[in-house]
Amino acid sequence: MSGIDPATAQTAAAMPAPPPATQGIVERISRRDAWINYAYLGAWSYLLYGLGNATPYLRSELHLSDFEAGLHASALAVGVLIAGVTVDAMARRFGSRWLLDLGILGLALGVALIVLSPALPGSLTGAMFLGLSGGTLGTQVNVNLSRSDSTTSRRLLSQANAFSMVTAGAAPIVMGLAIQTVHAWRLAMLVPIAAAFALSALRPRVREERSSVRLPRANLPAAYWFVWLFIVVAVSIEFSFVFWGSTIVARQTGVPDADATLLASLFVAGMLVGRTLLGRGMGAARNPRIVLTAGLAIVIAGAGLVWLSRVPALSGLGLFLGGAGTAGLFPIGMAIAFEKAGRAKYEAAARGTLASGLAVLVAPSALGLASDAVGVATAWPIILLLAVAGLAVLAATPRTD
Repeated sequence: MSGIDPATAQTAAAMPAPPPATQGIVERISRRDAWINYAYLGAWSYLLYGLGNATPYLRSELHLSDFEAGLHASALAVGVLIAGVTVDAMARRFGSRWLLDLGILGLALGVALIVLSPALPGSLTGAMFLGLSGGTLGTQVNVNLSRSDSTTSRRLLSQANAFSMVTAGAAPIVMGLAIQTVHAWRLAMLVPIAAAFALSALRPRVREERSSVRLPRANLPAAYWFVWLFIVVAVSIEFSFVFWGSTIVARQTGVPDADATLLASLFVAGMLVGRTLLGRGMGAARNPRIVLTAGLAIVIAGAGLVWLSRVPALSGLGLFLGGAGTAGLFPIGMAIAFEKAGRAKYEAAARGTLASGLAVLVAPSALGLASDAVGVATAWPIILLLAVAGLAVLAATPRTD
């Protein structure tokens, strides 16, 4: 089939079910429209990581304690959770074609509150709007990229998440340049907003009757919830590495915090390499269970090496392996979730967003509490247990293919 724009794809998804003779037909997204969706997800990922980079400046300028500054991450996660339980209802109420625009406007509002508020309540509200709008935007992008056949969807979702890793990695670089050149960290937070509005101006518009974009309510099958639990585990592993990787390397090897932070960037590098390979088709046509099982095995090897190593180079290798193993867990997990969900794509995408928000909110904090109680080295095997739990969930997931 020829390429279609996201608005057309959303309209087609909202139309009544085709007769049985045509139910096997799938849609193909054009290369240009795929890249527009990648860019939207990239803008959200940039702001997700950018908020973490901006937190020290908020703490200094608003005279916050470490606890108060850390509340921004919690507020963002709460916003993602809200998106996870409301975005499918929003699609039914306003129509799917509006979700991208609502998400972008919400991101702009969130950033404005963060960079302009003179006190903590305003910046926390901005962080919450950032999570809510980013979750909404990410949900719509995932739906847009899942409309093709299973193999293509896995490849597109992997490419989108690879691109998001690039933009996330660019956030601290752009912020550092903004501070060094114009002494304005706020300018760096505005870059993705300007890009998102420019993309919206370029995105093709298709006139639709309001009734044509209303989405029917659909129920998720039981098999979906096994995959949902797997997504919780996958995102928990990812953000446990992100939040605590540098800490355990510093404690286990004795290197300075700055060097440990540099080594921790190898986890992101591993994720980028893994998602790039998956996005180029490596493993996309294989049994996804095999790909996910291999990924979890690599996570166990990487996390184990980080745990046992006293040599910085080996710790860095472990972090890289952890990232490479984690790379495919979320995008391929989401692709399988869409396959299990059938016609309930918005419900599947929204609950997947809920799973991500729940994992980001709980997993790093739980590992932090365990580290306070017994030390980060003793608590680190929680990541190994999460990987084993992922294998167990994967084995228990009903086969419908």
